[in-house]
Amino acid sequence: MSILNKILGVKSQEQSKNTKSTDLIIPSKPLFVHPDIEGLLWIADGPKKNYIHKPTYSTYEIEGVRFSVRFGHDVEPSLISIREPITVVGDQLTNIERPPYYPTYSQLTPQQKGLYWKLLENPYNPNIDIGFVFILYYGLERHLLEGDFERAYQVILKLRDAHQNKSFQSYSACALILTSLFRKRPDLAACFLESLDKEYELNFPNNMLLLCKYGLDMPLNSQDIMRIAKSFEFENTNYIKKYPDIFSIHLREEIHRETGLDTIDIKQYLSPVEWRKLRKQSVPMYANVSIQDKTIEMPIMSDCFKLKRIIYNLLEQAHNETKKELSSLRKEGVTPSVQSAVPTKVKTPLVFDAKQEKALLNDASKSQRVTEKHFAYIALQDFYYKYRDCGEEYLQKCMQICEKDIALLPQLQREHLNEEEKRILAFSSVFSKQEVASRLRKIVPFSGNIPAFFRLAVIYEKKKEIASAIAICKSAIEYYKSIGMDTSAEEFIERRKKLSDKM
Repeated sequence: MSILNKILGVKSQEQSKNTKSTDLIIPSKPLFVHPDIEGLLWIADGPKKNYIHKPTYSTYEIEGVRFSVRFGHDVEPSLISIREPITVVGDQLTNIERPPYYPTYSQLTPQQKGLYWKLLENPYNPNIDIGFVFILYYGLERHLLEGDFERAYQVILKLRDAHQNKSFQSYSACALILTSLFRKRPDLAACFLESLDKEYELNFPNNMLLLCKYGLDMPLNSQDIMRIAKSFEFENTNYIKKYPDIFSIHLREEIHRETGLDTIDIKQYLSPVEWRKLRKQSVPMYANVSIQDKTIEMPIMSDCFKLKRIIYNLLEQAHNETKKELSSLRKEGVTPSVQSAVPTKVKTPLVFDAKQEKALLNDASKSQRVTEKHFAYIALQDFYYKYRDCGEEYLQKCMQICEKDIALLPQLQREHLNEEEKRILAFSSVFSKQEVASRLRKIVPFSGNIPAFFRLAVIYEKKKEIASAIAICKSAIEYYKSIGMDTSAEEFIERRKKLSDKM
């Protein structure tokens, strides 16, 4: 009896003389299932039935962000019925019609089912259409949530190594990271991160990598930072691509100089309060159509000003040190060989999102309070900067919004102080006059970092307009000193010094 017969609990042709007409007659030619996926298939009927169709709910929490997953009314798309006929196929795979966009096992023709079982015999065959791979993957996603998640996790890792499809890479990466997070399994996350040795395996949002590291208290190492450098607005990645080993050495040295370690602890720069304030991004969770809540709103971690600033500075310093070393080597007559670049995320052309622009502009125009307008301007800055390569006008719009935000700062401080005063006076019937007076004296200015200063300084520096970049630094220093944020002022004092040296 073949492995297939054993798994499904059905009879072979020789054993089926007295079977009912509704029973599946397995062809005499044996069909086999790869050992990796034995026990991971969902069976609808027969002696090995392991699937009951009923809505189930699960709630998970990641760093205070709660989300619920519901298996709804749609039937599991990978579900196998032993009563559906299969046509065994040979090695000619190209003459069989590919499955639809959202494939299910029940929709397949007998010949397509035969090809699907060909995949189950060797799920790592890259020559079989990705639609069949997705059917298997849907069932593995269900295991991540309510089944044998550890075995399913390892199989998905191996599938990612074999199948390069961009959608498959993106969905599977997000699912694996989220599984590591809500199951609190840094060991699984480490397995995932170690598997990223091919360029196509990086087709997932950089924010998910940061989320994984943050949620599981895993530090950022030099390779992580080099891989996601552009998320922190570091665009000069030429040395990262051509001389990754040299750049990595200098980056580790800069990290050690900054932290005393070889890594960056994200939580030193991103507090729980700042985490809750971050802008949110809708992240796809699962491809399985029977899982209803397939997206989750997660904070965009690269928006954290402190984290962005420290990583940008580390990358810039490593870049300068790499440049010096390469120059010294060339003077000594040594020509450094161009190395294979550190795997970077495949860059896809951006298409300007006019609908999102309209929504963000509308938010800014409707803002009644200055504080609300300030945060609306931050969102617009990020939006226009994202599309800077789509046209010079978007970079100019970004700069205009930055300038508007900086011009708004005196009003922002007045509004903040007035609101704090009103809030304290509202409790005058509860507190004594002395207590009210004491609280009024302790009111402090609005102390949030202003991303517009940093962004304008970077833009002007890249445009080689050093005098303008220095002027922005001067404004930032004056502003931060006026409200007692000396640490932020010192960052710009250091930046101004470096810019002056460039002059």
